[in-house]
Amino acid sequence: GVGCIPREPQPAFALLMNKPDDFECWRMPDDGTVQKVTCVKDTKVPNAMTLVIEREDHTLGNILRMQMLEDDQVLFSGYRVPHPLEPAIQLKVQTRTDNPGPVQVVQSAIGNLKAELATLRERFEAAVNDREQHNPRMS
Repeated sequence: GVGCIPREPQPAFALLMNKPDDFECWRMPDDGTVQKVTCVKDTKVPNAMTLVIEREDHTLGNILRMQMLEDDQVLFSGYRVPHPLEPAIQLKVQTRTDNPGPVQVVQSAIGNLKAELATLRERFEAAVNDREQHNPRMS
């Protein structure tokens, strides 16, 4: 066209210039301007609350939701990611009563997950050690 200068092909990364840096998106600021967890009591639903967990995604949201659903005191547990470019999840939980309430159920779920993950780690490390002892050439 008239007055057009042919452009060199742009590298793929140049097309993502508006995308925030992944590292900065998931790292908590050092200045304390962002609180990791914010709890908001639901005023319309009894024994319910929403936790906004900053700098987390589906990995934590789904495992916490599933762990809370194992508790027979939980009526509802779900999470959502408000927007793909917003590095936070919203975790909602409703319990049958206020004792244990949502806060206690979340704390219990976290404790149970820590124990399960510790067991998983121990079993994995034992399996790796066992394999290394029986197959020294594989390590």
